[in-house]
Amino acid sequence: MSSYTCKVVTVNGAIEERTFEAVSETALYELLADQKLDLISSTQKNESLDVGKFLKRFEKVTSKDMNLFTNQLKVMMRAGIPLIRSLEILEQQVTAQKFKSIIGDIRERINAGETLSAALSHHPAVFNDLFVNMMRAGESSGSVDEILDQLQTFTEIDIATKKSIKKAVRYPIIVMGVLLMGGGFAIAKIIPTFANMITARGGELPFLTKMLMGISDVMQSYGLLIAGGLIGAFLGIKYYIKTEKGAYQWDHLKLKLPIVKNVLVVLAMSRFSMILKTLVNSGVPITDALEIAKDTIGNRVYANIINTARDKIIEGQPIHVALKHDYIPDVIVNMVQVGEESGALNEMLTSVGVYYSAELDEKLDGLTSAIEPVTTLLIGIFVAGFVAAIFLPMFQMYSL
Repeated sequence: MSSYTCKVVTVNGAIEERTFEAVSETALYELLADQKLDLISSTQKNESLDVGKFLKRFEKVTSKDMNLFTNQLKVMMRAGIPLIRSLEILEQQVTAQKFKSIIGDIRERINAGETLSAALSHHPAVFNDLFVNMMRAGESSGSVDEILDQLQTFTEIDIATKKSIKKAVRYPIIVMGVLLMGGGFAIAKIIPTFANMITARGGELPFLTKMLMGISDVMQSYGLLIAGGLIGAFLGIKYYIKTEKGAYQWDHLKLKLPIVKNVLVVLAMSRFSMILKTLVNSGVPITDALEIAKDTIGNRVYANIINTARDKIIEGQPIHVALKHDYIPDVIVNMVQVGEESGALNEMLTSVGVYYSAELDEKLDGLTSAIEPVTTLLIGIFVAGFVAAIFLPMFQMYSL
């Protein structure tokens, strides 16, 4: 909320200077109109710096915020509450300052005559193409509440997926972090101490200890340079994968990684089938549905595949023929073919969506089980190497 110092004309014709609180100038005009005041001039007050409030403007709208927004809007619309009133209630309930401002802007735009989907499209960082296009389809078919229900399902799947992935990688990251810190300390302090004691007594260092001593010397001499190089390489790679070519290569690499690739394929197919089913059921033509779906799967390799399939369909090829590709599982192609031949494409897409939703749950549950043995093996190799590098010199020292 901002403060405005306004010169207004009252109902009695008197000119007064008053202060009002409003989200924006548009909201200010509405407030003055409600109070039957005519505005002469307005000046926004300079507010004192509030670091907390300033930082809140940059906070992201989380998946949980979106899930709550979608669910509550769906419930209120099914209860028959007008859209503007529903948005007013949501604006009051939301605690995140950035999201509150966005909802306020959407409400103002709808008040000014825009549709809900058009108002949402002004905030692409929060409401992506899928959300906007599905809302547009819902407005055309008169099924906005059903579309909101599907969007809530997508959001819940995203939340569950992110939670499962974080759970699976949390343990390996913590363990490897501790091992790297412990290994660094051992290389820098412990191993050189034992090595100096042995060489001082005329002993010969084992090969493994010599190797780690060499690493220790390099780290002590060029540690800052190596750290700078690693940071520079990380930032360079991060910048590169933000480019169109780099992002495509990164997405392609992820589909080649062991363990992870199976989860990513199932995740992509689950999202693709559910989005396609929802859009087609809402009356969106299959070519338009594919155009929307390709940008919402989250993988550029699949986006290219689907875009190529869309072009083939426009040229006259059947959907199942156009979708054939090494990265598209046969189950999707076969069920789409059955749907086309039987005239029950919507039902087949629904079945595919249900199948891959169950498959995704199974893959996510198995992700932790698949990562733990690999982590254990790496820990064993890591610990065995350092134990050998430390204890072999000790045995040699006692034998001298």
